[in-house]
Amino acid sequence: MMGDNCVPVKVALELMDTSSLGRAHMYESFKYTHKELQQALQSIVNDYHQGFNSSIGTYHSIMRSITASQEKVRGLREQLLQAKSDLSANKPEVKNLVLSSQRYDDMLRALTAMEQLQLVPEKLEARISEKRFLTAVQLLSDSLKTIKQPEMMEIGALGDLRVYLSNQEVSLSDILIEELHNHLYLKSLYCVDRWKPYNPNDNVTVPAQRPLHKFLASVDLLRPMAEDGGNKNPEADSLSYIRLLLESLNNLGYLSNAISTINQRLPVELFKLVDKTNQEVDQRHPSSLLGFSRKRKMGKTLDLGLGENDVRVTVLYDLLWTLYSKFEAVMEGHRIVYDVVKGISKRENWTDTTLTNGFVEVWQLLQSEMRSLLHDYLTANDNGGASHAPKNTQNINNIVAGKAARDKKKSVFKLNSADYNSPKMKKDQDDLEAILKASVPGLVSESLRPAATSSEAQSSADGAATGHKLLIEPSVFNMGLLLPPSLAFLQRIKEIVPAGSGIALSTLTSFLDDFSVNVFLPSLDDTMHDLFSQVAGDIDAFQQDANWMAIANKPIMKGTASFFNLITAFCKMLETIPPDQAFGELIIDLLTSYYGKCCDWYKELVSRNRASSADEALGEMKVSARWAHNKEIKEVMGAIWTADDIGSGELLERENALELKTQGDTPIPSADLVKDCKTISALCILYTSLKWLASKTTQLRQVEDSDAFARETTNSSSGRGSSGPGSGRRRRRWTLGKQPKQPLAEETPPMLPMSKDTVVLFDGVVNSYQELASTVLFTLRAETRCRVIHHLHLCLSSNSFNVPSISPNANTSTDNPNAAATTPLPHHDPDPNLLNLNADLVAFDEDISGLLREREKEYISRGLGSFMDHILVSQAGKIKILSKGGCEKMRLNILVLQQNLKNIEKGVRLERARRYYGLFLAGAKVSNSYYDILDKARSGTSGFSYDELKTIISLYYSEPLTGRKESVMQTRKSMNDMLLALSEIMIVKEG
Repeated sequence: MMGDNCVPVKVALELMDTSSLGRAHMYESFKYTHKELQQALQSIVNDYHQGFNSSIGTYHSIMRSITASQEKVRGLREQLLQAKSDLSANKPEVKNLVLSSQRYDDMLRALTAMEQLQLVPEKLEARISEKRFLTAVQLLSDSLKTIKQPEMMEIGALGDLRVYLSNQEVSLSDILIEELHNHLYLKSLYCVDRWKPYNPNDNVTVPAQRPLHKFLASVDLLRPMAEDGGNKNPEADSLSYIRLLLESLNNLGYLSNAISTINQRLPVELFKLVDKTNQEVDQRHPSSLLGFSRKRKMGKTLDLGLGENDVRVTVLYDLLWTLYSKFEAVMEGHRIVYDVVKGISKRENWTDTTLTNGFVEVWQLLQSEMRSLLHDYLTANDNGGASHAPKNTQNINNIVAGKAARDKKKSVFKLNSADYNSPKMKKDQDDLEAILKASVPGLVSESLRPAATSSEAQSSADGAATGHKLLIEPSVFNMGLLLPPSLAFLQRIKEIVPAGSGIALSTLTSFLDDFSVNVFLPSLDDTMHDLFSQVAGDIDAFQQDANWMAIANKPIMKGTASFFNLITAFCKMLETIPPDQAFGELIIDLLTSYYGKCCDWYKELVSRNRASSADEALGEMKVSARWAHNKEIKEVMGAIWTADDIGSGELLERENALELKTQGDTPIPSADLVKDCKTISALCILYTSLKWLASKTTQLRQVEDSDAFARETTNSSSGRGSSGPGSGRRRRRWTLGKQPKQPLAEETPPMLPMSKDTVVLFDGVVNSYQELASTVLFTLRAETRCRVIHHLHLCLSSNSFNVPSISPNANTSTDNPNAAATTPLPHHDPDPNLLNLNADLVAFDEDISGLLREREKEYISRGLGSFMDHILVSQAGKIKILSKGGCEKMRLNILVLQQNLKNIEKGVRLERARRYYGLFLAGAKVSNSYYDILDKARSGTSGFSYDELKTIISLYYSEPLTGRKESVMQTRKSMNDMLLALSEIMIVKEG
């Protein structure tokens, strides 16, 4: 029954049908449902009958309103049809009114625009003077757009204003570009907080976050910049001001021209920045520093770098740290330009990427400035006669006298001492700026900025590659001062270089490799060789240094001290330079050259004919030098040097035999002796100098691992150092080592880093110095022995031993070893040659006493007594005639020699010589015979060889053999019998 297709009659018939097909059984249920529905309907009517009644009235009011609305619509339709018919009729007076109304409206809009345009110049100048360039550009752009409309172009009264606005567009772009350069290159007073001046007491600290990074993190460069409407000076924040200028240029349409202008003016602006910094540093320090080193050079004083208390160090540090701080600020400014332009390009979908390529050029020009700066303070100018006055400077006296006309393009004077950063100067500048703002709005900052005079733009005549005045004298040793600030700067700008600029951070120091190969190393090589030539070629280079006590225990040569100072200055410079084998090879080359100089000096000292110059032949060396170069003698002398007193007896005997064998029977002439005491002193000083230099250079020895030296590159550079072992150019590791902003006290001694291969060559050169020093010492030792041979030969070969005896009892105590000191001796005078020998030995000892150590002195005199003892016995055959009185004189000579040697050699006793000539006197106990000698020879207690005994027997008979012929024959027969008996005894003893 609930369906739409229900038929009530059909349902009623089915309810009344009692058959099986009918629904009579549901009739009761239908009745119950009908009852319930009736009750529900009755409840609803009882509850809502009032609402039903009110709705009936509302329905009638709605119907009336609809009817009224229909009537109004029909009336409006009739009125619209009437209006249409009225408007369709042709009425010319109405059309004219419409046209006039439109024309008047256009005239009113034009007048309003003209009134607004008349206010534009004042508003524009106010915006420019307040540095509100974004609103100024917007105002100018809107005004130009308005004044260039077709209807405004027909107004002739706007012609001047149109020209003014067009000119202001160009002027504003110039102002924006100039302001941009003022902040990029730190010309504005508001940029002083972007760079840090040099402070000797300030440590180098890197802030946790750069102001640049803070700025870039705080702005969204993809959104257009909105100008702050407050009273804050936009120029106070320099980095934000740079962005404002770039956004203004972009809104004005001159951004590409501005970037092009920046790239064109970049070299000039950097030059001006360096020149201005150079002048500021020059004004803070005395201007006579450049001539200080020249005066030293004129006085032949080596300038081997700058000491820690040298004022020139402060000057150089002031220049470098200040300039690099400004370079860093310039890089930060160009980083802002790069990021802002890149953001504008992305924002406006530019396809041209050339506007963002300027950062690479900035870095290349900074590299060029750094390279030129390093070059200027490392290498001296070629002209040598540098002057502090600028080129083409006119004489003021000639100008005043009217002899010459003044160049009106040049300023007469400039205020070099003016401090533009002082509070008083800033106050006056602010007052002047306020006056100019009220009278001439616009380029206020430019009018306040002092113009650069032509004299400032001129390069100095100091021969600098950059054209800037040199504040201190160039020196290759300045590299140790130049490199730490440079490396610190390169380390800091790694945080400034943008990621997509085309600059690899790993290649920031690559230009230093090229600079080192092409400039530094050749200059270092030339300078070191020039200084070495000055040190070694000085007229007093081999003379005693007056200040030797301050550096050595014994006197050394002046040239040696200066040469080691040169090496020390070189090693100090290497503390801040990456290690390179070329440095060690250069020192080895210099050490080898100085070794050659010392060898030449030694040869000149020991030559028989002293050459007047080093170019002439030195001639044959003297005997002592030849002995020192004899392989066998040199070997024995070296063994004696290392042996102690106890174990040197056999070595001394071997040395005596070798020296006498080498000399043979040839006497040593006086010309083969080093008689000049100055020559002896020079040899001693040469020895101590060589030992001192070898010791000091050994202390510089430092072996570095192979990792400290980079691998050789395949393309080796040619040059002075491009040949020889390990000479290939290497890629250096430019790392930050010691980089104090001020010189610090020396805590560690300077070292010379070398590779293992280079150390082998270095040790070989040092050993050469040791060997030459040993040769000099051996020469001094041999010289004393040559003097002994020379004087004893003169003594023995003279005819002074055929004298009568004065005291017949002179030999009564010959068996007593101490008889020579207690028994009265004959009143013979000692031989003059022996006295000369004693005088020479004493003078020699005095010459070396203050120049050599005790060990060297003891070594030179060690074995001198045994050598004399050996000569007096072995060369007794040189005596022609020996009488008893002559033997007494010989014993006196031996006593004199012994007493003199006790002052030179400790514990010396010429006992063997005394006993040997005592045999001559002992023969007098047996009448005209020498049976005592035969008895001692037979018993083996004589202590002398056959030849020595044969010689003393021959001397015993030497005086009788000069008598009459009758006695000579008998004497010769007796001597032959004695010699025959001696030979039989020696044969039996040996058999």
